[in-house]
Amino acid sequence: MQALGTTILLGSLAACTTPKTNNVTASTGSSTAAASAATPGAGTPAPKSTVAGKAATTPAPGKSSALDAEISGLRTQLAAHREYNEKLRAYVDGKEKQLTAILASDRSAGPSAQEFDLRTSIKSKLAEIDRESPAWQQKIDAHKAVLSKAGDDLHASDLQTQVDQLTEQQTELLRQRAKLAALPDKLKP
Repeated sequence: MQALGTTILLGSLAACTTPKTNNVTASTGSSTAAASAATPGAGTPAPKSTVAGKAATTPAPGKSSALDAEISGLRTQLAAHREYNEKLRAYVDGKEKQLTAILASDRSAGPSAQEFDLRTSIKSKLAEIDRESPAWQQKIDAHKAVLSKAGDDLHASDLQTQVDQLTEQQTELLRQRAKLAALPDKLKP
């Protein structure tokens, strides 16, 4: 019985002292989900290699690149930005239709409740976009900083592609903002 207890104790100690590699504890086989979720702007601290920009230049066999987590997080951000822009395009289309209906109506009695609604809802949406836009730029800048320190990492070109796509989404955001901001001017007699 004592031999069994000693074996369990030694096994437990060995598990506690197993070295960590690539943010994964070898004895537990835990995943790198925490590392992949840690990206600039994601609300959780990034791994030290990402924050310091010291991405591995040549990944060791069986280990993922330090940029893998960055790319994974960036893809998530990119999907969220695309979704936001799709909703924004639909919103702008709806406001353009609302404007068309207002312009087709009799406006001789002065501004209508529909016109007031159009102006106030556009103003509110523009304020929302103006709050979002700087955060988008900060994410782009943070990813570019990591990219500039990536060196000859095998995944640097993939990261560059993702950063370019994120920049395109920001450009689309600003394009839709400009369209939306121009709508109230069309209400002037």
